[in-house]
Amino acid sequence: GLIVAVIISQSIVTPSTERNNAYSTYTGLAHLCAGLCCGVSGLAAGACIGIVGDYGIRAVGYRASQITLFPSDKEAAGYSTIPDEDRGGDDVSGSDDQNKLFVGMLIMLIFSEALALYGMIVALIVSQHSYSCG
Repeated sequence: GLIVAVIISQSIVTPSTERNNAYSTYTGLAHLCAGLCCGVSGLAAGACIGIVGDYGIRAVGYRASQITLFPSDKEAAGYSTIPDEDRGGDDVSGSDDQNKLFVGMLIMLIFSEALALYGMIVALIVSQHSYSCG
């Protein structure tokens, strides 16, 4: 958004004292659309990243909350059931599931960030449209 704002602000010309305005309505609306495009796409990307991150952390956190590093006396019995080596059975810690979830979550976050990048690219293209009065 800051990049688009700097580019737009550089293309705004100051009006002359003879009331001749070179900044047309078309150029103003193009700059408005560029700012809205960049802002709304950034908002959508932020919402996607927040939702994906929230659900990803809840899923990993729920899985990890069943395992404690410093168990109390009453939790010690459940802690001893976690295998220390791979015995070929079911993995209680769920590290394979966590790795798959992390990779999927990372891919979704990357594509969510691409939404904001595409919005910025479109905003840069739209901000270059201008019509000079006079």
